[in-house]
Amino acid sequence: MIVVNGQSSTPIYQQIIEGVLAQIASGLLRTDDPLPGIRTLAKDLGINPNTVVKAYGELEKDGLVYSLTGKGYYIRDTRQDLSALMNDKLSALRKDIEYVKHFGVPAQTLIDMITSIYKENRR
Repeated sequence: MIVVNGQSSTPIYQQIIEGVLAQIASGLLRTDDPLPGIRTLAKDLGINPNTVVKAYGELEKDGLVYSLTGKGYYIRDTRQDLSALMNDKLSALRKDIEYVKHFGVPAQTLIDMITSIYKENRR
């Protein structure tokens, strides 16, 4: 199930993307499984359908889902794509860490932030 937090600084469409990625990574969603319909997910989350369209469009652009006209969105065989995406994200994260290091952010601050994020996700 995809959950969004309207109070988060992360845009809702990005939260939807992250929710789908988490379900793929955990094995809850597998190749050719359907994603919830746009209107259905929008109604369930209490959001505008255009937000779901944007999220699904980004997932399709990244090669993680495919669409069938009139039928919806489905999970691609993403084993290789997820590995490449994870490596890209880790590379970007490394650059961001190097960037904030130049501002004098202590390593412990980053460690505390990461620990906090992982604890939030356990709930």
